[in-house]
Amino acid sequence: MRQASWRVQGLLMAALAVLSLSTTANADEPLVEQVKQAIDRGVQYLRDQEDNRGHWELDAISARHPGGETALALLALLNCGVKPDEPIIQRGLKYLRGVEPRSTYVVGLQTMVYAAAGLEVDRERIQKNVDWLLAARLGDDSGWTYGKGRAIGYDSSNTQYALLGLHAAHEAGAKIDNQVWDSIRKFYIDKQRMNGAWGYRFTDPGTLPMTIAGLCGLYITGLDLSSRQGCGQYAETAALDQAHRWIAEHFQIDYRAARYYNLYGIERAGRLSGRRFLGEHDWYREGCEQLVRWQNKETGAWDSRGIHDQWRIVNTSFALLFLAKGRTPVLISKLVHGPGNDWNNDRYDVRNLVNYASKELFKHQPLAWQIFDPNRPTIDNRQQLLDVTSDLLQSPIVYFNGHEAPRFGDRVELLKAYIDNGGFILAEACCDRPEFDQGFRALMKQMFPDNPLKPLPKEHPLWTAHADLSQLAGRFPLEGIQQGCRTVVVYSPKDLSCLWETNDTAGTRSPDALVAFRLGLNIIAYATGMELPKPRLTKMDVVRDTETEKKVPRGYLQVAQLRHEGDWQPAPRAMRNLMVYLRDGPRLDVVLRTEAIRPGHPDLANFKFLYMHGRKSFAFDDNEIKNLRADLMTGGLLLADACCGQKAFDISFRAFAKKLFPDKNLQRIPLDDRLFSQELNGTAIKTVRCRVLENGRPSKEFKTVPPFLEGIKYKNRWVVIYSKYDLGCALEKHQSSDCLGHDYQSALRLGAAAVLYAMIR
Repeated sequence: MRQASWRVQGLLMAALAVLSLSTTANADEPLVEQVKQAIDRGVQYLRDQEDNRGHWELDAISARHPGGETALALLALLNCGVKPDEPIIQRGLKYLRGVEPRSTYVVGLQTMVYAAAGLEVDRERIQKNVDWLLAARLGDDSGWTYGKGRAIGYDSSNTQYALLGLHAAHEAGAKIDNQVWDSIRKFYIDKQRMNGAWGYRFTDPGTLPMTIAGLCGLYITGLDLSSRQGCGQYAETAALDQAHRWIAEHFQIDYRAARYYNLYGIERAGRLSGRRFLGEHDWYREGCEQLVRWQNKETGAWDSRGIHDQWRIVNTSFALLFLAKGRTPVLISKLVHGPGNDWNNDRYDVRNLVNYASKELFKHQPLAWQIFDPNRPTIDNRQQLLDVTSDLLQSPIVYFNGHEAPRFGDRVELLKAYIDNGGFILAEACCDRPEFDQGFRALMKQMFPDNPLKPLPKEHPLWTAHADLSQLAGRFPLEGIQQGCRTVVVYSPKDLSCLWETNDTAGTRSPDALVAFRLGLNIIAYATGMELPKPRLTKMDVVRDTETEKKVPRGYLQVAQLRHEGDWQPAPRAMRNLMVYLRDGPRLDVVLRTEAIRPGHPDLANFKFLYMHGRKSFAFDDNEIKNLRADLMTGGLLLADACCGQKAFDISFRAFAKKLFPDKNLQRIPLDDRLFSQELNGTAIKTVRCRVLENGRPSKEFKTVPPFLEGIKYKNRWVVIYSKYDLGCALEKHQSSDCLGHDYQSALRLGAAAVLYAMIR
């Protein structure tokens, strides 16, 4: 082994390690950071434009629609994360409460603002606005115009904003009869043109913004399940399919007549439909690319660009709504599969579950869902497979169900890559159908031939990941597939989706619906470890393990993992993933393949970096301990960690360490040690994220804490580095929610530091 080469690389390249870890996402996907900066600039522009009386009535349009600009600016600020209790929002709300209803646009927007702020003081105002909007409608078979008592007929734009106000009010708890939703749905179906489009009025030619408004109208009214005629059957399905086809053929990001109004509609269509693509267009990415270019970088505003884009407050608000709402992290991807449309028998199941999780699990943090078609992206080689895997990993959970046996064709490789890089599959047999059950079991046998589905016992941490539902293990049996310490596939042979579809989160119509939603929360809590997904567009890390070399090149580092009888390899890809990082980040000469070896093996001295992991107790004989000690005393280093912080392994390792060096003790490695230093790592490791014990149980969330490693020194050099908190499962991204251990990035930082330290002689 070329020790001089290792020394040079260790010193020169280590400085890149943590820097690479901290900037990978932005370096690979700069658009996500550009969007964040654009939002920050736009929010500051709106803050700067507030009138000293607490409003944004600054343009000529305010004379026709008083309160409209203020409502739109407040809606944008709230959706960009400005809190309702901030003074600027409080001043704006005070002004808005004094605006009497007379304009349909304004009443719709005003209602949306009250609902977004979520203040009890506005609950009565929301209901009054609902009553005003229903009274202003031009009849049960028609839409809305600019206000009450107008002689002219409806237009699709005012109708759109009236419906948006009603929808926001309904979600905020206002009372609206089911007949209202049914009649509005019928209105949209009746007024749709034969080609699938809608115009500004019925006699007008179809336009993109008005067709998007019609599409969204059908999705919103379809949320009322009175329109569902049976599992997979909806009255609006044909109209929706026609509208999607028309939009796919006429899609434009740069719609010159009304760029920003159009973009806000596109965002709504993508979000309500759950579609990442409208036609062939990745609508959010394309919209972000345009809006980032169009923004005035000096002022933060989006300036006038067309005949309906004359007002900077309006433009900027619409642009911010597109960027911020579209950026919402995707919690669950609903997978398209064959045959036919069997994947979508329950159109709103995932939407309802994600909304419930947003409120109950993640403290009202906005979360999204999406439909992901594995057959849409081109995958002709390994690189494309990993790129698509990175896209899919933006959502920590993928979900699919159906009546028939699911068919994914050659995209099964995508599902395997997704799981191998930390993903989680949730599936269920819609309506308890045996055809899906048999097909799903065959699919899992294909994906995991040596790892069958097994029932999840009531002791499984999923049953207590959020609420204690262990008593339901018999009523709603779940099965799973385990990788490392984590279950990576959860399957329900009993129907859940039809219960999620009802959106009966309180169980008022069916007690089973409440149980299904609570069980859904537990599954999400377990799958995510209570970690929020990253914003949309974030480039997710995948392990690009393309090594085919079987012979170890001279001078390359190869890890040896110590075999023992105590469950020695619960995370078989941990060291491979760490080596991939060291190869691609600091660009060290490493072998990806890990050698499994007993401590007594005569070739042990060829390995100067050793790894040890496990859950259970273990023991080595005296000859094995003697052989290992000799390797460590002549330049070797042993990194070890207790899988999920398991006590049995921890006790055994401490006894083993005492036998290994009887005159020394494991001691905590000081925070100012070279192991954690800037000199070695590029950036000093001062904190890590780790689940630790709280009241005798693993903390539900990762805590930011100083690194806790213990070690044994020989001749002023650490020869044993030990973590009682898990590293290995984290390096596989398969740590369980009950796992005492680090998150992925922290495990990478600590593991890389140990390797770099071992290379310095």
